[in-house]
Amino acid sequence: MTHTVTLLADHKGFTKPRANGDEYMVDAVIDITAYVQNGITVTAASLGLSQITQVMVTGAEQLTHSAHAVISTTGEYESVSSFKLVLVDGPTQTAGTGDEGTVRVRVFGLL
Repeated sequence: MTHTVTLLADHKGFTKPRANGDEYMVDAVIDITAYVQNGITVTAASLGLSQITQVMVTGAEQLTHSAHAVISTTGEYESVSSFKLVLVDGPTQTAGTGDEGTVRVRVFGLL
């Protein structure tokens, strides 16, 4: 699985996580260049964070894809420092292929 994370600049041009109450948030684009059937793991470190508390998928490049941050039955992400991102086409998960485009996320956590 290969992907690249790019932090997006805010209205002042800053690309680092910024304070949001007691947490920090960062907007990022994940460019998925080699997707695998069970999804990709995005780490807190690739987003400039040490822990992840919330993930919101805010967009997907491919019209046929729906992107989801996977949670367990207890509502937890993959770990406190990573989350699994899966792509779905209709009712089924996207098969492992090459370039699957980009997904935009907003992630909250700690530095």
